[in-house]
Amino acid sequence: MKYAHFDDILPNHRTDFVMLYFAACRSLRELQAAIRRTNGGKLTCRQAWLLRRIQNKFVQMVARLKATQRKEILNIPNAKYPTGIVIDLKSPQGNVFYLMGLANRLIRELGLSVEEIAEFKREQSNATTYQAHLSLLRKWFGIVFVRDKNS
Repeated sequence: MKYAHFDDILPNHRTDFVMLYFAACRSLRELQAAIRRTNGGKLTCRQAWLLRRIQNKFVQMVARLKATQRKEILNIPNAKYPTGIVIDLKSPQGNVFYLMGLANRLIRELGLSVEEIAEFKREQSNATTYQAHLSLLRKWFGIVFVRDKNS
């Protein structure tokens, strides 16, 4: 089976991302059922891992689309790497340790250069208060902080 290269795929206004997501998930379930039928009802560890990996990639694509849409809605100005993430500060995600872990995960996922990572770490070490950490995340990643989920 030959796959089209990403750059060779032309835009198509007749497709809806949500429809494509559900069709891909349905195809994945059908593939899993077909593999189970041929293997006597069982999946090998490798097959199960590959199916989970494909499913996770679908979830990542949806998350990326939602982040892009949210970023368009929020229009975060002056963020170095706008992500469109919204965090409720009264939830467990408002914890400063969670936020710094999120920052490290974003640094990895965005593929920042060594110089940028060093600059972020330098600014992070200078942030001595909770508000300073929030400002740092807002400046670097355009994260929006709310006090409750209804805000």
